[in-house]
Amino acid sequence: MKKNLLALLVAATAFGQAQATGYPAGNVTFNGSLSDTTCLVSINPQGVAVYSDISRPGQNAVVTFPALAPSAFGGINQGPQQIFDLNISNCGASLVGTGMNLMFSGTADVNNPQAFANSTGSATGVAVLLQEAITGTQTFSPNQASTNLPLTIGSTWQGNTINMTATLIQTTNVVPTPGTVTAYATVHMIY
Repeated sequence: MKKNLLALLVAATAFGQAQATGYPAGNVTFNGSLSDTTCLVSINPQGVAVYSDISRPGQNAVVTFPALAPSAFGGINQGPQQIFDLNISNCGASLVGTGMNLMFSGTADVNNPQAFANSTGSATGVAVLLQEAITGTQTFSPNQASTNLPLTIGSTWQGNTINMTATLIQTTNVVPTPGTVTAYATVHMIY
């Protein structure tokens, strides 16, 4: 009986040590942040029932130009326009009373650095020019912060809509070649 009890005690002790001992296999890190200095940004092409929350990862908006012939361009910096709204809403309370500017990052066109290059499209001699649509005085050149369009957030701020114009422009003296147009711009808010 003593032999069986001793064997059971040794086995229980060995099992307990095997359970408690072990080798670390790795660590898990949990990251995150809370911020009161963010806003919701969405784009709504006018005349199209599309709401795109581009402030969520993986959400993108598309503004589509109508199909047209290369001969439809009237010369350098001229071409068809597409109007869309840039909606800014639900800003954090710490932004109340502060100003905000916008920047669109992307690849500048070689011939017109104020316009966004036709990065992956097959048409040549065209680029996309972004402007504020109401006055047309604010051009959003690639990678340049706006200087004349601060957005002031009031104490009861519900949102701000900026009417934008995307113009598919001719960038050289040569008539554009047929093909597709795809230019990219990422919206940044600076406050």
